[in-house]
Amino acid sequence: MAPRHLNAFQGSKVRLAAPCPEDCMRLSRFTDDYEYLRNMDTDIAVPLTPDETGSSSVRRDNGFEFALRTLEGNRFIGFTALYRIEWNNRSARLAIGIGEENDRGKGYGSDALALILRYGFHELNLNRIALEVIEYNEAARRAYLKAGFREEGRQRSAVLRDGMHYDLISMSILAEEWSAQSGLPLSFQSTHTPQSGEMDSKGESETSPRIGVGAVILNERGEVLLAWRNRQPEQHTWSIPGGKVDPYETLETAVIREIKEEVDLDIAIDSLLCTVETIQPEQKEHWISVLYSTKVIGGHARNLEEGGAIGEIGWFPLNDLPSPLACFAVPGLEAVKKLYNQN
Repeated sequence: MAPRHLNAFQGSKVRLAAPCPEDCMRLSRFTDDYEYLRNMDTDIAVPLTPDETGSSSVRRDNGFEFALRTLEGNRFIGFTALYRIEWNNRSARLAIGIGEENDRGKGYGSDALALILRYGFHELNLNRIALEVIEYNEAARRAYLKAGFREEGRQRSAVLRDGMHYDLISMSILAEEWSAQSGLPLSFQSTHTPQSGEMDSKGESETSPRIGVGAVILNERGEVLLAWRNRQPEQHTWSIPGGKVDPYETLETAVIREIKEEVDLDIAIDSLLCTVETIQPEQKEHWISVLYSTKVIGGHARNLEEGGAIGEIGWFPLNDLPSPLACFAVPGLEAVKKLYNQN
């Protein structure tokens, strides 16, 4: 049973709120941003008036729409909605938008996504939430994959932009997949039965090893950046930042992307440290991880997944590391210690 004190409207960075009349004015201004419109919808891009952007009610026809407000400063930054709800099928579609460019890439969207999924599966008792994302909106697609969505198919060349055709990617997440991803329980038993060879909630076959990457990042004082893991694999351990390699993505591209998405650092790869295999049958986890020695070329470390996969982050001396350490991180840390001592 989920804790009774769990606030379904409040995350670590944003909260779900009822729209206010002045929010419609802000939403209208968002539609002056051509890039915002091109990422939000496949329809013709056209600025909207305040009357066209929404209403002052959370309840809509077959749906719910929330304003997104920051916990710090109570700023209106966007919206999220569950719409086209089919109560008989316990299914809905999801939409989410962060209006200002300066508010993107700061973890607001991921926090809002976690909130609206929890609301849909816990409060509305849904079993399936689906969405569509345009092929070129790579940042959104990766955010959905991290939240537990999986690709179901593509509508080929469905979107025409600037003389080029792009696929429209269909994605969804089921209640049991969300429960496994978030660690929160369900009040019902899903009727979905995975078939042999079917992909799990992370987009991998349950019988196939997963490919991951990790980065050992040292600062000018010789301290290493570690993050506390809130989720499996290796939950409740200190680990180096990293993550799963996406389909058709190179290992080096993956590690650079993961570090930017998790701790907002731009890194360059110095060298390949080692390859680590982690097998945990009781958790249905089998990872082959490639670990790199890297250096920071831009940014300041901050947690962009607060309340999500990682918790506290910090810099630690190589000779005074916290415990427990994630098993997969240990060989990389030991390899860096040797290199650092040699220098």
